[in-house]
Amino acid sequence: RMLKRFDCMRRVPRTVSKSTTTGAILSVLTCIAIVVIIYTQISMWVSPVYKRKTVVHRDSEDDHVHVNMNITFLKAHCDDISFKIHDQFSRMTDDVTNHVIRRSVGSGCRMHVTYELNRITGEFTFTSKDNRTDLSHAIEDVVVGDTHRYANTRAFHALRGVKLRDIGSSTHDYVLKLLETNFIDDAQSEHASPYQYTFSYRPHIIHNKKDGTVPSISQHYIRFRYAWSPLLVEYVAQYNTLYDVITNSIAYSGGLFTTVEVLH
Repeated sequence: RMLKRFDCMRRVPRTVSKSTTTGAILSVLTCIAIVVIIYTQISMWVSPVYKRKTVVHRDSEDDHVHVNMNITFLKAHCDDISFKIHDQFSRMTDDVTNHVIRRSVGSGCRMHVTYELNRITGEFTFTSKDNRTDLSHAIEDVVVGDTHRYANTRAFHALRGVKLRDIGSSTHDYVLKLLETNFIDDAQSEHASPYQYTFSYRPHIIHNKKDGTVPSISQHYIRFRYAWSPLLVEYVAQYNTLYDVITNSIAYSGGLFTTVEVLH
């Protein structure tokens, strides 16, 4: 009896307590919330949460970036377009067969271009063979760097869907700003480096002379100039441990249940 006097967790007899509709509704809502909490904790244990940080990129001579591009020329034949890559060190890569796959589409040409870029400011260009070629075009997509399941936003595919029709004889400048983004998941041995990019566009329309003749310009082109950001964005995957899942689930559920009981 003396020991029972120190009991701080005394039970209320069932004959004294009474069930209410409000209490029942709160109990159901609390159980649903607890299930959601447990599900969230398990999801954080199975799937990673990416923590972001920005650092300064350290360039290396061996840095090469893969570029994958699909573009359709709406009114130009495949034989009328050539492809070149040129960087600021004057290194030129001409139209090489294993870089470009051409396929005729009606009166136009679809080109699939894959190549490696050095991390040096430069440009790649689609050039016409004469000054009468209409360079109206549609860009299906331009992917720079690796592919990743989280790199599917507009930031990684800024040129997707760009279409210029009925523009006649003119030249076009696209300026790309490239930002490397690393997705690192050590638990899955996964490391991908896709590139975010933005672009600006400026056309150079060639107008005919007063007598109707075309100015003496030998070629038209679509030029993509690119520059690399000195910054690097890293997303590092972090997983909750099983210990974190258990302790967080018990803590959140117990705290929620106690709070609702006190407020009721």
